[in-house]
Amino acid sequence: MPRMGHLDSHCHLDAAEFDGDRPAVASRAREHGVSTVVVPGVTVAGFERPPIDANPLLVQWAAGLHPAFEHPPDGLERLERALGTGRFVAIGETGVDKRFPDAHGETLCASQLDLAIAFRLPVILHVIRGHEEVLALVRARPGLRGVVHAFTGSWDLARRYLEQGFKLGFGGIATWPSARKLREAVVRCPSDGFVLETDAPDLSPEWHRGQRNEPGQLEAIAGAIAELRGESAEAVLAASDANSYRLFGIEETA
Repeated sequence: MPRMGHLDSHCHLDAAEFDGDRPAVASRAREHGVSTVVVPGVTVAGFERPPIDANPLLVQWAAGLHPAFEHPPDGLERLERALGTGRFVAIGETGVDKRFPDAHGETLCASQLDLAIAFRLPVILHVIRGHEEVLALVRARPGLRGVVHAFTGSWDLARRYLEQGFKLGFGGIATWPSARKLREAVVRCPSDGFVLETDAPDLSPEWHRGQRNEPGQLEAIAGAIAELRGESAEAVLAASDANSYRLFGIEETA
């Protein structure tokens, strides 16, 4: 089926912030060209509850144990059982986040990367102040693929992830003038090395800061990134869509 809509590669459309008007949010996104969203998992409750209704969007799900959340002792076993249902397109969010003194370390991340290998799924990485540790885990698992969600690092760090076959998730932060290192990486990243994301309801673009982010902002974010790269918004969206659909193994949809 020919692709007519865009893919938001990271959108928490199941978040409580959308409980009051989720259908309207989904409709606005569709009006702005988005047809598909990937909703990451962060807790056991998130990947075990019934899917949300977000018509007219196609919602695809990931399942994971986020490094900054608390998880039950049998969390990994329950994650593995969930993955066995075949309804998830990725594992994540997983990773390392050193902002929190009690955050889970590399062990939980490593176990989820092993599940990604076993189930032949890509991973959605959440990494803050832990890139060296995560890169070491990735290098130890040849063939692992995925995306570094909400990438904010330098071009040198970006290149190291790209060399491992990972995509970089570019979103609202790339529109912030203060994100100088990231904006250099956005400019230098090859077209096959990035995917677009909103991370709604968080990480709103510059013109929407302080307000709830929505998947309908994806086209405008693409326009801002295109201006940085000296390309058309259509070219940026086409590259992201091709990379995203391929990475997550999603059939292209109208």
